[in-house]
Amino acid sequence: MGNGDDKECEAVRSSLASNQLEFEESDIQHATKFTVRSGGNTASINVFNSGKLHVEGKQSPIKNWLDQLKVSIGNGSGPMALLPAEIEKFPQTLRERVGDCDDVILWFFQESLKCYKADSMAGAAFMLGAASEKAILLLVNSYGNAIRDQTHREKYFSRVNNKMISKKYEEFKGSYGGCKSKPTDQLIAQDLTQHLDNAFSFYRFSRNAVGHPQIVPDLDKGVVLANLGQFIVYVERIYALINHFKQGGVEV
Repeated sequence: MGNGDDKECEAVRSSLASNQLEFEESDIQHATKFTVRSGGNTASINVFNSGKLHVEGKQSPIKNWLDQLKVSIGNGSGPMALLPAEIEKFPQTLRERVGDCDDVILWFFQESLKCYKADSMAGAAFMLGAASEKAILLLVNSYGNAIRDQTHREKYFSRVNNKMISKKYEEFKGSYGGCKSKPTDQLIAQDLTQHLDNAFSFYRFSRNAVGHPQIVPDLDKGVVLANLGQFIVYVERIYALINHFKQGGVEV
């Protein structure tokens, strides 16, 4: 028995093993440390005896995945291994859960899945990053278009127009932080920025690693698969926000 909470340790252990990730367990003060290696990247998730989880490591796809794992476990479930039949149904599942999903998002998501099935992790990560960028662009613009006051709306778009996607997202986050018309539905609002931040960071980081040819990208198949599955939840959350903004408007 380790130093960390038994239930939370088992949730972490099960998720790591199910996704075939290489990891080691060790006891540290008041916690059990899971050190995870994916290619040349290393990160860790510490499970304390209080049940608290803490992620450590340099920014990388595996650290972002562990951040998502922490959030998922906190909500009562962690990313688990997916069966081949479930993977085949990813596009259908996305359509069913997000009925008005943009065709560009769907196309790039399907291309990402094709790349994954062809064992091209770089292609899968790049296409998934493109799908994510389109989803974030829709969120940024939908939020801006829903701002009720014309002056505030024009100021917002003056800050986001002609900016890189990362800057657009930061401007959206800054404005949303002070927004007076946030959703009250806990399924939408709970840990909103953490959910979106972690997923957006992974998809952008992975796409940049492939799209900027300074180094050979080091992408773990298990991490890419887990984030293909997580993408459906990510887009579902984005569209819930978009619909909230459209229906009620935005007051800043």
